[in-house]
Amino acid sequence: MSEDRTSPMRASKPKPDAPQGDQETMSTDADAGLAPTINMPPVQAPAPGFVRATPYETPTPPLQQRPPAPFGPPADYRVPFGPGEPQPQAPVGPQVPADHTQIISARTPPVFAWLVVVDGPDRASIGKAYNLHPDMTTVGRAQGNTIVLGDQTCSSQHFRIRVERVEGEESSFVLYDMGSRNGTFVGSKATYKNPESQAYRQMLQDGDYLLVGETTLAFKRL
Repeated sequence: MSEDRTSPMRASKPKPDAPQGDQETMSTDADAGLAPTINMPPVQAPAPGFVRATPYETPTPPLQQRPPAPFGPPADYRVPFGPGEPQPQAPVGPQVPADHTQIISARTPPVFAWLVVVDGPDRASIGKAYNLHPDMTTVGRAQGNTIVLGDQTCSSQHFRIRVERVEGEESSFVLYDMGSRNGTFVGSKATYKNPESQAYRQMLQDGDYLLVGETTLAFKRL
């Protein structure tokens, strides 16, 4: 008799059911075909007194109006629309009465006069012409004079020539001696060296000769 070695099958015990919490099924948005949702932090409220500005709320600065011009068309000037409509006239400047005389300052006339060195110890200056100033010309040995003479017998400020004007008359060239040591002599070519030709105030004439120390000058004017 053959031994039946077939072991009888044991019924397996059913596994205990898992707790309800372990069997929780998690469903995501991916399972539903939707994009994932991102949780954003809550928006904080603005601080008190804060006003959020937008480009449309920016105030526009007011337009500055130009001041009216002193002369020119008035502010309400416009071109007439019809042929019979009058056109306003532009204001003009101040009116000058017909009998009003306007004073115009006279210009100082130019001076055309010279002192020419004729003779003297400074041989290099002989023949040199010096233009006279339209108001006053000073002559002497010291630097700073209008005309400086290289003559040791001349005073530092020997004399001056001032232009004197009288209305309606020609300008005059008047010589004033400045208290020189050797004096100033004025006269014609034949008399300027005479003692009686010494001058303290002398109106010069075209062609006069002047003796200043040992220097002889000639006065010329137009």
